[in-house]
Amino acid sequence: MELPQIAPRVLYTIGDFNITVTMFTSLLVTVALIVFAVIVRVACIPRWNKNILSVTPLRMLLEWIVGMFSNDSEELTHKYSKAVGPIYFACSAYIMFGVLFELFGLRSPLSDLNCDIVLGAVTFVMVQVIGFAKHRFKRFKHFAPVIPLITDCVVPFSMALRLFGSVFSGYLIMEIVYGFCPYVLPVALEPLFTLFHALIQSYVFMFLSMNFINEAID
Repeated sequence: MELPQIAPRVLYTIGDFNITVTMFTSLLVTVALIVFAVIVRVACIPRWNKNILSVTPLRMLLEWIVGMFSNDSEELTHKYSKAVGPIYFACSAYIMFGVLFELFGLRSPLSDLNCDIVLGAVTFVMVQVIGFAKHRFKRFKHFAPVIPLITDCVVPFSMALRLFGSVFSGYLIMEIVYGFCPYVLPVALEPLFTLFHALIQSYVFMFLSMNFINEAID
């Protein structure tokens, strides 16, 4: 049985630029999120506004998710929640959709360290921007000792490595299961494992990021 490699497989090469399978799935995830958002905004929300008593599973699910992000962002980031909440809602949606794409036999873009570093960099930028917005130039005092400076610089890499390790290990486990039992067992395990994994990773990323922002505010 051949195990998947850490480096994503190259699909095409244009000059010196390689297009990998994770770049392709990343594009698919982005398109899927945009299409889903447009459908909800154009087809669902106007109908829900006309009949506020209408209850559907999709509406209940979306209101629960939005409410959870709104409450967590208000609790942890206070007056900055209107900026922080939507950003991490988008990041968490990307993480969740990215992991769920494994159900289609595609490698998740989150199993590529480059993608995870970008998400970690989002948290790093948000921490610095909110920190300076709250404390202005007093924020420079935070960097006077060496340890807080190192800690802030390590944040994007620690977030990226945690996310990469979790997603790639889950992808590797399912590949091993497919290798040893290629029929009934993977069909039963894959949807449950992948859905649970997607929910956990998106929530953990959001919660850790908002805690880092909360520390910058305090």
